[in-house]
Amino acid sequence: MPHFVRGKALMIALLAPLMAPLAAAPQFSGGARAEAPRDAYTVTGVKVQASGVRPEVARAKAVAEGEAVALARLLRKLTLAEDHARLPKPDAEAVRAAVRNFSVESETGQGEKYSAAIAYRFDRDSVRAMLEAAGVPFVDTPSPPLVVLPVWREEGKPSLWDDPNPWREAWMRHEPEDALVEFARLRGDLADLKAISGEEAAAGNRPALNRIADHYKAGLIAVAVGTVEKGQRRITVQLFDLANGRTSSIGVFNAGTDAAGLDKAAAQVARAVDAGWKKGAIAIEQNATIVRIRAPLQGLEHWIKIRQALTSMPQSRSLITISMSPGEALIELRFAGTVAELRRQLEQKGMALAAEPAAGGGPEVWLLKPPATSVKETELPPAPGTPPGKAEERPKDGDRPKDGKAEPPKKP
Repeated sequence: MPHFVRGKALMIALLAPLMAPLAAAPQFSGGARAEAPRDAYTVTGVKVQASGVRPEVARAKAVAEGEAVALARLLRKLTLAEDHARLPKPDAEAVRAAVRNFSVESETGQGEKYSAAIAYRFDRDSVRAMLEAAGVPFVDTPSPPLVVLPVWREEGKPSLWDDPNPWREAWMRHEPEDALVEFARLRGDLADLKAISGEEAAAGNRPALNRIADHYKAGLIAVAVGTVEKGQRRITVQLFDLANGRTSSIGVFNAGTDAAGLDKAAAQVARAVDAGWKKGAIAIEQNATIVRIRAPLQGLEHWIKIRQALTSMPQSRSLITISMSPGEALIELRFAGTVAELRRQLEQKGMALAAEPAAGGGPEVWLLKPPATSVKETELPPAPGTPPGKAEERPKDGDRPKDGKAEPPKKP
């Protein structure tokens, strides 16, 4: 985008005297990677071309043919490679019905010929129904932001930000396509250099990985270490799920002997990282945890905030209200993960879960403890079946609590 480039160049020129002390910082070039759409049901960059007796006829034909191509790409994106042979093959009418809309990214027309790059957006329910009818497992939730750290080790210590690092240059050239993983673009600024070194990345140093994750607001870090052994380049990749404390091996990839080999390895690494995350996400989805939660309430606004906090978690799948009173709600949360993972994510939102003893052989219930600024410990209602005297009394409607502020009456 030339207007952006010119504006950026002008700003750099004006600030050059102030930036002199930072000149040693390696700012990576190669253009800014466009942010991938977070809508999992959008497919971009679909190349189409067609001919027709009139330009509008050629355009309509190309757009229609692109719909089937885009849907096929979408179905592969949402599913595992081992299931691609079982993907549904809808007819043209079903394909068209699944398309919500499209936008032309670029186009050219000459006489009877038309070509374009188009982004198609599909209806979530229609696509899910296709996959469910075919019995193909899928995941349609994009990953948290993921940072790939391309470390290069050759005749010395591991290098991440310093030159030469041909593996980093190859990764920066790569543009991932049709991925559910959101690959963050490395900036190579001073904050990156301070956050983690090549040695720390290669060693999987957790504090350093957490620092670079915080810098990019990422939940996943892939450390991809390139080595040279007997003239053969290889890339070894490990994936760190920092939010859930898990580490998994993605694999080892041949990288040839030249830049083209590294470019090929970059594409393979991106596909493997996406496939690895997707496989884990599908497994978690199929074994989702149902957690029954008792949530103390201080009114409608408080309930809305709690509900938003629970449903906004990346692994939250559904929330059902079993019962509700002016003082509390009993809910069931379907969470794609373990209870330990749920508790960690709630802690990040300032909340906590505490197990309550099952009453009379009933289902296990967890008490949700909102932030201290919202609900005081003494205001938590007793669990069902708690003997008298085991819990603090809650102030009655209109009573003046100890802090001297009157609490408004609860609505019936």
